[in-house]
Amino acid sequence: MDEFRLLGPLEAVVDGTPVQLAAAKPRAVLALLLLNRNRVVATEQLIDELWGEDPPAQATKTLQVYVSQLRKSLGTERLVTQAPGYLLHVGPDELDLERFERMTAEARSQPPTEARDTLRQALSVWRGPPEPVAARLEELRSAAYEDWLEASVESGDAVIPQLEELVAREPLRERPRALLMLALYRGGRQAEALELFRRTRELFVGELGIEPGPELRELEQAMLRQDTDLRLKPAGREEPERRRRSTRLIAGIALVVVAAVGVAAALVARDNDSKDAAPPPTTNHSQAQLRSFVFTLENFLQQSHEGRVEALRVLRGAFDCSLSPGVAAAQLDSVQENRQSLLEQLAALHVPENDEALRISDRLQKASHASIAADWIYRDWLRTKTACVRGSKTPAAARRADARATALKHRFLAVFNPVAARLGRRTWDADEL
Repeated sequence: MDEFRLLGPLEAVVDGTPVQLAAAKPRAVLALLLLNRNRVVATEQLIDELWGEDPPAQATKTLQVYVSQLRKSLGTERLVTQAPGYLLHVGPDELDLERFERMTAEARSQPPTEARDTLRQALSVWRGPPEPVAARLEELRSAAYEDWLEASVESGDAVIPQLEELVAREPLRERPRALLMLALYRGGRQAEALELFRRTRELFVGELGIEPGPELRELEQAMLRQDTDLRLKPAGREEPERRRRSTRLIAGIALVVVAAVGVAAALVARDNDSKDAAPPPTTNHSQAQLRSFVFTLENFLQQSHEGRVEALRVLRGAFDCSLSPGVAAAQLDSVQENRQSLLEQLAALHVPENDEALRISDRLQKASHASIAADWIYRDWLRTKTACVRGSKTPAAARRADARATALKHRFLAVFNPVAARLGRRTWDADEL
């Protein structure tokens, strides 16, 4: 059976024989093709990855030589030329990265004790640091390690030393700090947990000029009020579709106030522009429902604003080189997870049977999804970079997605702001969301 290994030094075994890959550039070509397995990788992209902004005059010819060398070892049917570049065929279970990704995906839908064991098995697939061109895979290992720590905390395991080590190694990463706070709290060390938050706030304000994120702040408040949701859940009672982040469990966070508005209901998609300027008359009861709905959305919009500020901070850090592309991609991934959780809660809002409310809901859903989709493009683009992106041209797909998101935000605000103003609430600008 053929086998390819990216999670550590690059290795390839074809027909039971290890492939000799001594030179750095051919190794990099193979790694790039494996990262983009079973789809065409453009010649231009490979040249950019291999030589950056200053490729040699004969870059295309040199790349063809590297591909020819690889084809002799891998087989002509496996590595094929296909416009506008090359395609590497990789079968099921032939690549260690796919096995790793499958196990980490399985862990997300398992209860904590099972997830802990699955993630431990996934992490054991790693053999060391990956090839430089595949350095972004380190972020996958870091995320899986944090998932394992989270599952361990939720299983009641003693992992405080590992969390302390991770916090010391990654001082600006919020998730390990939240997990350490929770582990300390559950270990009867509430004062230490709150002191950790105080030091975290001091660090973030001093180093970054920003407050800790909303999840850390909610976690501190939950500890101060000794929220019962912080307690370790008894074995056998874990929710199968459990957390993606432990702090997401804390006090329902972010939009738990929506419970005061009503039970979850499906959003009804309506988009009738002709009614924007002349809302229909409403009864006192429906007006009260609309007022409650707008109040609830204010909380969502504030959370959305905070997520947008964080995303912009990370992107600025990537472009001014204060953050490496890998770190920026990982931080953006974390921000995006928080924003994604807001979408899930938005979808569960009770929407009054009122034309204005229905239009507001529909347009907010579309604008929020578009904004998050644009930032996923930036994250994926950063994952392909190994050096500072200062001066780089942002991907055209991201610029188009940004433009679409901005247009949808304006359409949302065209219906939301008049209602908010009529009710005496604040209005918003598109660049705030």
